[in-house]
Amino acid sequence: MKTTLKSYDLLGFKITPMTIEQIIDAMGDMVATGSTRVIASLNLHAIYCFFKDPRFRELHLRDHTLVRIDGMPIIMTGRLAGLPVTRKHRTVWLDWFPLVLENAARNGWRVYYMGSKRDAYEKGMARFREMHPTLQIEGRDGFFDARPGSAENAAVVESINAFQPNLLVVGMGMGRQEHWILDNIDTLNANCIITVGALIEYFAGTVPTPPRWTGRMGLEWAYRFCTNPRRFTFRYLIEPWLMVWLIAVYNVRRGLGLKHPE
Repeated sequence: MKTTLKSYDLLGFKITPMTIEQIIDAMGDMVATGSTRVIASLNLHAIYCFFKDPRFRELHLRDHTLVRIDGMPIIMTGRLAGLPVTRKHRTVWLDWFPLVLENAARNGWRVYYMGSKRDAYEKGMARFREMHPTLQIEGRDGFFDARPGSAENAAVVESINAFQPNLLVVGMGMGRQEHWILDNIDTLNANCIITVGALIEYFAGTVPTPPRWTGRMGLEWAYRFCTNPRRFTFRYLIEPWLMVWLIAVYNVRRGLGLKHPE
């Protein structure tokens, strides 16, 4: 790749420090070379998934996966570990995805978006097309039989490959989207596969968008918790403590040369 990016091991998980500009440059390199690579996301919930879910971990640790940082705690931990990470390497999709669409429209990149429920998907896609009328974008919602070998999944892969997207954006929820990518990556005809979680719901207006200053202060999680405590209580109040335990166990076993229990 023309854009030289280096990944690091941080407490057992993988990070690839990238600024927004570097993410977009990396996408351009993937399109230019015709390669197929994944840009995955890492926040605290993703770290929890990384240590709990062997298949999630497998996708993140693949050589051709870049793992962007989406959380100030990861930046601070990386700095304490002496890694070359700064605040500018925290790249939140609410900030960088509009720039991705802008570059896609300008450069003629084809975008396939898959994710969310039908209503949010349709509203979000309408918003994307309104933002960039010349954008070549197609897609579908994220609710289908995604099991490997199912007729519906085969039809989805066929639809994606027929469109020949340069960017395949997968927003099926953390865990499910990583499994789907890992199951299908060898048969997908796309240059850059991106995980985005519930991104389209914010553009659709079906969930409230955190004020951007909360991101700069590292407080987006607090805004999301306050606006939807039922959904986020476990993720923000309980998961972090479990995550600390999982990281400790993983690294103790790694230090002893023991296989991580699957």
